Amino acid sequence: MTEGQPAEADPELTGEAERLRMVMIRIRRQLHRRDTVGLSIELYSALATVVFRQGLSMGELAQAEHLPPSAATRLVDRLEEAGLVVRRPNSRDRRGVLLEATPEGRQRLAERKRTDNLWLAGRLGRLTREQRSTVIQALDALEAAVLRDPHSGEVAAADTSQLELPAPVAEVAS
Repeated sequence: MTEGQPAEADPELTGEAERLRMVMIRIRRQLHRRDTVGLSIELYSALATVVFRQGLSMGELAQAEHLPPSAATRLVDRLEEAGLVVRRPNSRDRRGVLLEATPEGRQRLAERKRTDNLWLAGRLGRLTREQRSTVIQALDALEAAVLRDPHSGEVAAADTSQLELPAPVAEVAS
């Protein structure tokens, strides 16, 4: 049994979970199709983590993204090849490196966030005020159930949706 999974799945909950999963998949696909900056969801997520946690190690990125170290290394290789991140020597550990987003990486992240938010806002704008209120209440409940650490109540380390972009990115986005 995994964390948060009932011993025996309630058929009603399983059906609701299936609907939610399918809606999330469809939203992800639509956002991916609209991607104007050429980043996969995985690359976008890793870049966002690097932007918001400048100077993190490869191991910290792997942990934040819930990836094995080899997968994190492959993501960073691709981000580095695209000119979006750089590896810097770690002054405390000569064997390690620290990751930093480049100005281009911050700009592309800001553009992706802007276009995704505009698209989603357009979809939310199609709803009535009451429907939007229901969606917001559902988001609050989902954040509490999925994104928050059940022990501390803090947002999970890899979740950057609540954070404002650092100053250099905010300037690029405006």
